[in-house]
Amino acid sequence: MTEEAYTVSGNLTPTQIAAIKQATWDLLSKCREFLASLIQIDTTNPPGRNYPECAQLIGNTLHELGYAVEYVEVPPDQLPALAPVGQGLQRVNVIGRLSGTQGRSGKTLHANGHFDVVPIGMPENWKYPPFGGEVHNGRMYGRGTADMKGGIAAQVFAVEAIRKAGLKLKGNIEQSGVVDEETTGVHNAGMGYLVDNGYIRADKIDAIVITEPLNTTNVCCGHRGTIWGTITFRGRLSHGSMPGLGVNALHHACSFVHLATTTISPQLAPLSDPNVIPPAARVPSLAFTILQAGENINSVPDVAAVSFDRRLVPGETLAGARQQIFDVLQSMKKTPGFEELEYEYKEDYRTEATWIDPNLPISLVFRDAIKVVTGQEAGIVVSPGSDDQRFPVHSLTPPIESTIVYGPGYISEAHIADESIDIENELRVGMEVMALAFASFLGAE
Repeated sequence: MTEEAYTVSGNLTPTQIAAIKQATWDLLSKCREFLASLIQIDTTNPPGRNYPECAQLIGNTLHELGYAVEYVEVPPDQLPALAPVGQGLQRVNVIGRLSGTQGRSGKTLHANGHFDVVPIGMPENWKYPPFGGEVHNGRMYGRGTADMKGGIAAQVFAVEAIRKAGLKLKGNIEQSGVVDEETTGVHNAGMGYLVDNGYIRADKIDAIVITEPLNTTNVCCGHRGTIWGTITFRGRLSHGSMPGLGVNALHHACSFVHLATTTISPQLAPLSDPNVIPPAARVPSLAFTILQAGENINSVPDVAAVSFDRRLVPGETLAGARQQIFDVLQSMKKTPGFEELEYEYKEDYRTEATWIDPNLPISLVFRDAIKVVTGQEAGIVVSPGSDDQRFPVHSLTPPIESTIVYGPGYISEAHIADESIDIENELRVGMEVMALAFASFLGAE
């Protein structure tokens, strides 16, 4: 099949494109109202508030639009492992399915967004109510407007724009709203649970679009990898006035931090990846973030724990990143003064770096849709953090490699006070890009 078959202009007529564009304007007020109603439900995670209510809102909306809706609740006995910060609160995901004219013989595209949001921080830092969904000067304010309830609203109404334009999708569309993306985890109660339990399957789904905000003109084809870990050093107690009788675990921890920083960081600089945004995140990194040791000032500590955040760019592997750390620890043991070095290594979270081919059909249709809508060549980027793309790409056998990230809004708005999205220039533009790409990928008549 030619590359033209994966472009908007190759699959849609100018009349159809114009009709979809107009439909996004006609539906913008409904999309905005839906987004405001999502923002007004406080789904702060941790701990994971009001998930059932938000899932119900999304499900009711999809049901009214003709989708078959399924709610997926994580069994309570799995919550301690999958949602350890959830304090026993319910974890409910929602999936809507809409069949195309070709039925099972048609392609299936799955659009996904998470509806949990990070804490607001200090309320006094917000000019506008964090759960108000208020619009001022063309921007909607509130936690989740960009990251990423805006993406959920846009993906839902992108399909409605296709239908309002008088077109019928040949292929099938699925919409999911999931929980707990913000608290990560090797497995989680959201997208991870759907993947692990057969709700997302490579033999049923041809492509996935995760509607995170990576800037409205970018197609995100990957994300950096991550290890969050802790190394606990063991020593021997002694009185502070006679430190030579003890083995100072804090000294070992600090020496390790210094040696790892000076040894590993120079190895990372040449691995800079120009696709990663923002530029400050292009170089893989090792940051030591927490140091805990000692119980009283006049005792040499026998335990010290140091936590680290290691970020990988595509091309690196978790195994390689771990080996760099193990090499430093082993070199310390061979150094005079560290003969009694004892330590335990533990990982709290990890995910491989991800990169998918930007010339896969799903990538091509989004790249072309961005150009049609904005007149700009689409950026092909790598996210600075990790996201739910990791589950279909790394946790499935076979994987769904045709998994991209595209959503309205800007990553710079994520997690800040007065988080916001521009209604016309981001939410609507993202909706139009999605609508054209969905119609091009699935076919429309």
